[in-house]
Amino acid sequence: METQEFAEHFPLFHNLNNETVEWLLSLVEKEIYGIGETIIAQDDWGSGFHLIESGWVKVQHFYIGKPITIEIIGKGGFVGEVGILGQNNFNSQVIAISNVQLLTISAQRFIQVLFRDAQIQNRLLKIMVNRVTEYQKSSRFHHQPTKVRLVTVLISLADKYGKVTENGTEIYSLDIQDLADLALLCVEECHQIIEKLEDKNLIKFNPNDECLILTNIKQLHHIIGQLGNE
Repeated sequence: METQEFAEHFPLFHNLNNETVEWLLSLVEKEIYGIGETIIAQDDWGSGFHLIESGWVKVQHFYIGKPITIEIIGKGGFVGEVGILGQNNFNSQVIAISNVQLLTISAQRFIQVLFRDAQIQNRLLKIMVNRVTEYQKSSRFHHQPTKVRLVTVLISLADKYGKVTENGTEIYSLDIQDLADLALLCVEECHQIIEKLEDKNLIKFNPNDECLILTNIKQLHHIIGQLGNE
C-alpha cells in the first residue's frame, strides 16, 4: 500500500506528513482471516493494534458464557487499542464475519507511535471519547421503539463504513443474529422489521455481493425522528 493510499484509507492517519506515514507503513504486518476466524481471542487482548484494510469484523462480549455482538467494524476502522492502553483481560473476542485483510502493529510499536506523534494521539483520544459517548447513549437505547433501534444501527454502520453507490449506501449483509444483538432485539422481531423495511423499498439485499443497500437513508432518518419522539 502506498503512503497516500494508506493515509486516505484510514481516517486516523488522514493528512499526516509523508515521513510519518512511511514510518507507519514500515511497522505494519499484513494478516488475512477467513469468515468465522478469530482475530482476537479472549486472552489475547493487548497484543496488537489492528487496522482493517478490507472486510468486516464483529466484537462479541460473553454474557453468562454466550457471545453477544456489541459492535461491527468495517474497512478503515480499527480494533485492539483498548487492550493496549488499558485493561487487557476482556471477556470479549473479535471475529471475522467476511474475508478480512488487516494491517497489524505490535503493542510495543503502537505505544511508540503514540509517543512520537501527538496528532495521532489526539485523534485516537477523540475517537475513544466518542465511543464512550455512544455507549452512554446506548444505555437509553432499549427505551426506543424496536424499529427505531434497528434503523439506528443500520444508519450508524452506513455512516461509519458504508460505500455510497448510485443505488444507495452499501454495508455488509450481516447475520440476523448479529443485527438483533446490536439492536437489542430477539431474532424474530429483527426479521419482521427487516421484512417491513424491504417491503417499503428502504433497504435491499444483494446476495451476489453479500451486501445490504440502504436505498433511502433520508426516509430511514425520518423513521427515527417520527417514532423516536413518540
